Amino acid sequence: MLKGDFHLHSSEDPRDVLDYDAFELVDCAAALGYHVLALTLHHEIFCPPALKDYATERGVLMISGVELALEHREILLLGVETADLRHLKTFADLRPLRKEKGDGILILAPHPYFGFSKCAGDKVRDYADCFDGIELCHYYTNNWNRNIPAEKLAGETGKPMVACSDLHQLKYFNRHYCLIDAEPTQASVFAAIRAGRIRNVTQPMTWPQIIRKSLWHFVHHDTLKILRSLGLITPHCGAKSKALA
Repeated sequence: MLKGDFHLHSSEDPRDVLDYDAFELVDCAAALGYHVLALTLHHEIFCPPALKDYATERGVLMISGVELALEHREILLLGVETADLRHLKTFADLRPLRKEKGDGILILAPHPYFGFSKCAGDKVRDYADCFDGIELCHYYTNNWNRNIPAEKLAGETGKPMVACSDLHQLKYFNRHYCLIDAEPTQASVFAAIRAGRIRNVTQPMTWPQIIRKSLWHFVHHDTLKILRSLGLITPHCGAKSKALA
């Protein structure tokens, strides 16, 4: 079984302001026993050969990915290249991409019912032929869980639920991930997810954790994004990234 996470962010993200880069993320993942990762920055693919090689040396398969907004609703595209994104504007545009790439890509619906307009929601049902899975979101408690409608949608469409962390803070890494019955290759991992040969490992957040995470995201992080847009701060770049630059 491969330990994996397919919704991750790092300081290379053009939108987020995080305190770890992709190489530091790989170091942390390797120490925690992960075998496969997908780095999914917003609107931009970051998976250079140096990062893939760095991950491989540490026993981690790094898959290219992106969190992309179509019609102002977010999806996760894995196994894609920058050229694949140029003509993606609407959900209908996923169909020719799927026809061209076939099983070489994996499309997931992140946090589909979490109350924000950017969530895919019922669009997944309308374009079920394009999606391969639905994210089991980390952001829930024992008595508040927007994964419930997502699980219903998964049942209706025959898509597997895939636990992903949507990581923005390393301290939350290793709380929410999936175990995949596959060989350590991209093709095998994608096939196993489509077939539902996965086991999700997850634990609900406590209300204090929800409150702290929400304050970090909507106060601290949003403030940093404003400062970055004004040019008052620069993205974090770790020692390994600087050395490879």
